[in-house]
Amino acid sequence: MDNNLLQKLKDWRRGAANLEGVEAFQVFANTVLENIAELKPSNRDEIMAIKGIKDKKFAKYGEEVLGIINNNGEYSKLPVNENQTNKPLSVSRYLDFLNREMVKLRARIQGEISSIDIREKVIYFSLKDSEDGSVISCLIWKSNYEISGIKFEAGIEVILEGTPDVYKSTGRLSFKTSSVELVGEGALKKAYDQLKKKLYAEGLLSKERKRAIPTFPQKIGVITSRQGAVLADFLSNIGNYGFKIIMIDSRVEGQSAVADLLLAVRTMKKKDIEVLVIMRGGGSFESLQSFNNEFLVREIASFTVPVIAAIGHDKDAPLVSLAADFEVSTPSIAATTLSKSWKEAIMLLEKHEDKIVGSFEKKIADVEQSIRRSMDVIYRVSNSIIEKYKIIRNKIDISFQNFKNNLSNTGIVIDNSFRRTVFGFKSLLSATKQKSELKISFSVFQRALVDNGVKVDDYMKISIDGFKLLFDKTKQNLENSEKNISHGNPERQLNLGYSIATIEGKIIRNIDNVNVGENIDLKIVNGVISSEIKNINKIN
Repeated sequence: MDNNLLQKLKDWRRGAANLEGVEAFQVFANTVLENIAELKPSNRDEIMAIKGIKDKKFAKYGEEVLGIINNNGEYSKLPVNENQTNKPLSVSRYLDFLNREMVKLRARIQGEISSIDIREKVIYFSLKDSEDGSVISCLIWKSNYEISGIKFEAGIEVILEGTPDVYKSTGRLSFKTSSVELVGEGALKKAYDQLKKKLYAEGLLSKERKRAIPTFPQKIGVITSRQGAVLADFLSNIGNYGFKIIMIDSRVEGQSAVADLLLAVRTMKKKDIEVLVIMRGGGSFESLQSFNNEFLVREIASFTVPVIAAIGHDKDAPLVSLAADFEVSTPSIAATTLSKSWKEAIMLLEKHEDKIVGSFEKKIADVEQSIRRSMDVIYRVSNSIIEKYKIIRNKIDISFQNFKNNLSNTGIVIDNSFRRTVFGFKSLLSATKQKSELKISFSVFQRALVDNGVKVDDYMKISIDGFKLLFDKTKQNLENSEKNISHGNPERQLNLGYSIATIEGKIIRNIDNVNVGENIDLKIVNGVISSEIKNINKIN
């Protein structure tokens, strides 16, 4: 963008607005002038392509704008037909041309107000030179007068800024005033103190109405001049936190900057922002008068979001700074104020990050130590279990061997008991036979006794008693054999949870009597399990 061209366009716009008695934005908005300065249109079609310029605007201002662009700042040329160089102009056209040309003669003049005529929309007054009495007629639109915040009185010394203008109806030359400021620090200080007292009384400068600057702001509005180091200082200190910054360029020097600042603030009210920063570098009390303007102070006090004022000053703070929600002395401090919450959040995150990482590292170390301790315990317990297993296994092996021995012994006992039982029965049968034979003997003996005069019954009683004793003894032997058979009975062992292994009906008493692949039957208490021998492990 051509900043020199932009400034010339703004100067032209200010003069055009003064001529018409309207606000500068009603001529062209700042964005339109910026687009013109960047695109530099050279003809009607190109300038009409810029947003904000329609047929009516072009008809009114188009030629003058193109003249500024194409003629290096010359607003217009004398409207003379090239083929008819001596053709006269009408008075009206000449005065129009003269007034447009005199817009370039913007000046600041100083003098005493000598007469005042206040009308509905305009104020006429005279400005007299305090040294030689020279006088110039002046006028100021009522709106500009009210913005100035200065009450016109005869004899007060002021500085006017504006352009010369010829009133076409009377041909009278006047100084068309755009801004007014008092002369002398004493007068300025008096006006400052009076306005400050008034605003304090209304509560506009009280601390109670001030709002807190939002934490973690993202959308920031900035009002300042593009020229100078203020903006660069602000941007270099704000940091990279994803801010969206909307900037409006405005004059910030002297009383004449009030109109620009008011327009900028009112425009910014329509923007989507969370905080507004209005700033300029340091300056004298006189140079900061635009920031002591009552209209501007009221706009700042009633702004829709919190306002930070970063206006450098020596002694007395500008009233705009007092009305703002937060006052700082430099743009860099304003920037760091806005980024403070973001910076602190990042520092806090980094602190917690270190704390979390440290906690995790400690937790991992504790878990590793716990795992190592658990592994040691598991190792010891495992070894203990293995040792106990070996002991139990050895006991089982011994018990199993004892069982095998007992089973073998039981077989022998059963065999012996059976033999004794058979022998007993044989003895019983033999005794029975002997009884029969004895009866015959008794008969013979009885006859012998009779023959010998002895009672048979007495001898019979003695014989029966002897036989009974023999029978009781034999019965006792049979009962003992039955007990031995019961203790050695394999069925009893099965009821105790043991099994009997057989191959083809033969009891297995030695592992050497079996081979891999043979079918083996395991008799348990309630059935038989048949299986094939897959493997043989001999216990030494």
